[in-house]
Amino acid sequence: MIKISIAALLLASSLTAGSLSFESGSIKAHTEVFGDTTIDPMTKKATSHLSMDASPTTLKGSIEISMSDLFSDNKKRDEHMQEALESSSFPKAVFDLKEVVSKGGDNYVLKGTMNLHGVSKAMNFDGTITEEGNKVRIKAQSSMKMTDFGIKLIKMMFLTVRDQVDLSVDVGLKR
Repeated sequence: MIKISIAALLLASSLTAGSLSFESGSIKAHTEVFGDTTIDPMTKKATSHLSMDASPTTLKGSIEISMSDLFSDNKKRDEHMQEALESSSFPKAVFDLKEVVSKGGDNYVLKGTMNLHGVSKAMNFDGTITEEGNKVRIKAQSSMKMTDFGIKLIKMMFLTVRDQVDLSVDVGLKR
């Protein structure tokens, strides 16, 4: 009976050994409008549903953010951003990670699907994945077009916000 209990305990712990929880970091978006190149909403909150075994190429799962957690240095701009994102109707952005491809060293391509504003699109992030003890750090970048996700571009007076958004992820995860 004791052997069975120990075996069950070992099996249960091995099933969760690869789980990674969000510990710290940020997810940033950058876009521009003529005369203002500092439109940089970000969040320091995320929910991780990621797991990884011995190698970064085994990283799988998803990471999500709440759109209402995005903020910048301008409260009025944030209000316009929340309106454009229709965050009350589409409260989350989720990146479903399907595959991690090694480019050598700590460099990887993270391939998956971005689910944003009710639209799912294939998306890749280029970056690094490093491990130290029970911590995993992901630093990666990508870009997207808001209109590809059905997001109407914000217009201010005669100016329209640039369609391209550059994404930057720098997150620390804990096993």
